[in-house]
Amino acid sequence: LPVVDWRFERDIKKKQLLNYSIDFGVCIFCGNCVEYCPTNCLSMTEEYELSTSDRHELNYNQIALGRLPMSIIGDYTIQTVMNSTQIKIDKDKPFDSRTITNY
Repeated sequence: LPVVDWRFERDIKKKQLLNYSIDFGVCIFCGNCVEYCPTNCLSMTEEYELSTSDRHELNYNQIALGRLPMSIIGDYTIQTVMNSTQIKIDKDKPFDSRTITNY
């Protein structure tokens, strides 16, 4: 279940999030927290191996939630594209991302 800690900022009249954590010990991976997140900051992952001998280790704060799972970090097929060419777009033609043909 998501646990949030926030304070109300009077000058901008909005809540500011201070801390955020999810207890995966009680999570059923339904995705409701992702669906109802007002800022679209949460996403589901395919990492479901969360076994541990201490259930308190399953409480992830915002720092732990921001880390990538080790299976993704160690994947040699995922890498940045180096020296990619820029696409030149003619300013007179209307831009349509599906029909860019002049590379």
